[in-house]
Amino acid sequence: MTHPRAQLKAPSASVDRREFIRVAGFAVLAIQCLPATAFASGIPVRDATKIRDDLIIESGPGAFHHVHYLRIPNAFLTTPPAQGAALTTTKAFFHQHRIVLTQEELRSVNQGGTVIQRASSHVFVIALAKGTTQQPG
Repeated sequence: MTHPRAQLKAPSASVDRREFIRVAGFAVLAIQCLPATAFASGIPVRDATKIRDDLIIESGPGAFHHVHYLRIPNAFLTTPPAQGAALTTTKAFFHQHRIVLTQEELRSVNQGGTVIQRASSHVFVIALAKGTTQQPG
């Protein structure tokens, strides 16, 4: 027969060591990546009124489900340099990518075309939104 005032035992609060290491590792990695998400395109800082007209492209997710952003200055689209443009993406997971666009690719994007670039496991689909055009800045 059970004693009416029997003490109840609390369930075990022990944590599986592997689960703890996994969660702690993820937390450390997430905290380390926070400053790395700042915009780091490699393009010099310019007047804010000109930056708002730039084209910003988000990559498809790469390994470990992270993305990069590529900023293409409006001037590169409206007046593509003869040598094209070498651009650098934002930093994520401690790395960034270099995207090189030819003068013809920049001109194509400005005229409503689409350019697809690959960088490691990422895909960048570079195009203006439908119904928009880039105006000279």
